[in-house]
Amino acid sequence: MNHSVSIGLKMTGASILSALLAIILGSYEGAAHNVTKDTLRSLPCPDPMDIYPCVCTADEDHNMDMDCSLVESEDQLARIFSSNIPFTKFRRLVIMNNRHLKALQSEDLGVASFETIFIQGGILEEVLAQALSNSFSSATYIDLQDNRVSEFPFQELPLFSSLRSLKLSMNWLSDFPALQSSVLQHIELDKNSFNRIPADGFTFLTNVETISFSNNHLQMIMPGTFTDLPFLRELHLDHNRLSNIPQGAIAGLKGGLLNLQENSLEVLEEGVFRPFVQGGTTVALNGNPLICGCDIAWLVLNSDFMDLISEGTTCYDGEFLSDLDPGIFQDLC
Repeated sequence: MNHSVSIGLKMTGASILSALLAIILGSYEGAAHNVTKDTLRSLPCPDPMDIYPCVCTADEDHNMDMDCSLVESEDQLARIFSSNIPFTKFRRLVIMNNRHLKALQSEDLGVASFETIFIQGGILEEVLAQALSNSFSSATYIDLQDNRVSEFPFQELPLFSSLRSLKLSMNWLSDFPALQSSVLQHIELDKNSFNRIPADGFTFLTNVETISFSNNHLQMIMPGTFTDLPFLRELHLDHNRLSNIPQGAIAGLKGGLLNLQENSLEVLEEGVFRPFVQGGTTVALNGNPLICGCDIAWLVLNSDFMDLISEGTTCYDGEFLSDLDPGIFQDLC
C-alpha cells in the first residue's frame, strides 16, 4: 500500500470515528438535557425555564407557590405570567426584598390567581386597578408591608369576596381611602402618613375584627368613628398624637383590646373609659403623660378595673398606676 492510500484510509477512519463520537455525545447530551428538565419540572408547576427567575414549588396536595423575588422588571414579570402556565390556580405569590418592581399593573400576573399574596420589603409604589383582578374570588390574605405604596385600588375591595386580611403597614399612603368590605376581618394601616380618619372611615367594614392604625399622625378621633362595628375586638391606635378620646368615638370592644400606648393623653374621663373596662376590654396606656388626679379616682378605687389597665402604665412623673394609694383618691376626690 502506497503512502497516499495509507493517509487516505487513516483520514477516512478518523472521520468515521469522529462522526460516531458526535452521534454518541449528541445522544448523551440530549438525554442529559431531558433528564434535567424532567428533574426540574414538578407538576403541576410550569416549566422552570419558562418562568425563570421565578420559582414554582408544589406540595403533595398540588398546592403551588410562586416565588418571584428575583424578577428584574415589571416587563419581565409580565412576560413570565404570559408564558405557558398550564395550571393557573396558585396558593401563594411571594416577592420579597425586590429592588426592581415599582408597579403592579393590569395583566402583569396574567391569568394566574392566588390565595395569599406577599410583596414585602421592596420599592413597590403602585398597585393599579385590575392588577389583582384574577384573585378577586380567591385571595384571602394580601400583605404589602414595608414598601413605598402610595396608590392601591381600594375601590376594588368589595370585589374581593374571600379577603380576610389586608396589610399595608409601612408604606407611603397619605389620603385616607374609601374602605368597603363585608368579609374583611383584619386591616393594618400602621406607619403610613395619615393624619385623620373620616367619621365613616371604617363604617363599611361590617365584619372587621381588628383595626391597626399605629404610628401615624392622628391627632383626633371623630365621634362615631369606631361605634358601628359589631365584631371589632382589637383597635390599635398607639404611637399617634391623640390628646383625648371623645365620648362616643369608640364602642363595642367587649373583652378585646384598646391600644392607646405612646399618645398624649393626660386624663382618663370616666364617661369615655369606664365602658371599656366595665365590658372587660384591656386598655393599654403605657407612654402617656397621665396627670393621675381625681379624673382616675373611678379607676383606682376599683381593683377589677385596674386589672384591665396594661402593666407598666405610669403617670407623667413615672409613678406606676398600680402603686397609687387608693386612700388618697378616697379622701380627696
